[in-house]
Amino acid sequence: MERITRADDRIHRPAGPWTPTVHRLLAHLHEHGFVEAPEPIEVGHALETVSFIPGIAGNYPWTEDVASEAALVTCARLLRNYHDAASAFIHDAELDTWSQAPRLPVETICHGDFAPYNVVFNGRSAVGIIDFDTAHPGPRVWDVASAVYRFAPFTTAPDRPRSVTTFPAQLSRAVEFCRAYDLDPAGRATIVEAMVGGLVALVTWMETEAAAGNPKFISDIEHGDADLYRADVAYIEEHAASIREALA
Repeated sequence: MERITRADDRIHRPAGPWTPTVHRLLAHLHEHGFVEAPEPIEVGHALETVSFIPGIAGNYPWTEDVASEAALVTCARLLRNYHDAASAFIHDAELDTWSQAPRLPVETICHGDFAPYNVVFNGRSAVGIIDFDTAHPGPRVWDVASAVYRFAPFTTAPDRPRSVTTFPAQLSRAVEFCRAYDLDPAGRATIVEAMVGGLVALVTWMETEAAAGNPKFISDIEHGDADLYRADVAYIEEHAASIREALA
């Protein structure tokens, strides 16, 4: 399992082959005025050190603040600001290492897992993004679709807040997220396909890592995470026409 520790204003996390590239991305963000991401401090043999962002991560089950419309809107705007800053990052396909394969068209550096648990909140305001291990070059909509899935949320999971257990409520939140992000019509038209594609890719990655002996993913699959994502794919596909119509 991951060993993440905090010492004062620093976070120590396991490092991977992609960590030096991620630290270069984080440095770029701060140089371009996006300070809502951790500041890179050091990359060691087994651990990385980054700055701590004060606040509370939106872990499950959601608090009333994290489930609020205000939190949804500030998350969408935070993601947009991140994408804008990351779009100027100069990456070298031969030298950079990412944990996820780049996706075309490359428009920015996707976070790769923009979800409430990777957002830091101060009350109902999103004030930071954490855990950039899955960052990789790709289209904006790949991140936006993942965020819409997580924040609507288009899921059958039993731990959803009561306020978002109905499909109309989820649909309303999806529309509001895309509006606050200011996603263009082309992106809105491909949200459903990107959500499904992202979930299929996630399940494939989990199963591949579990087969290779990764204890985290073995545990996730044993706890039913892959089955939940498959059920969510079916749920999204069942409501695909309504989602596309609302987002058009």
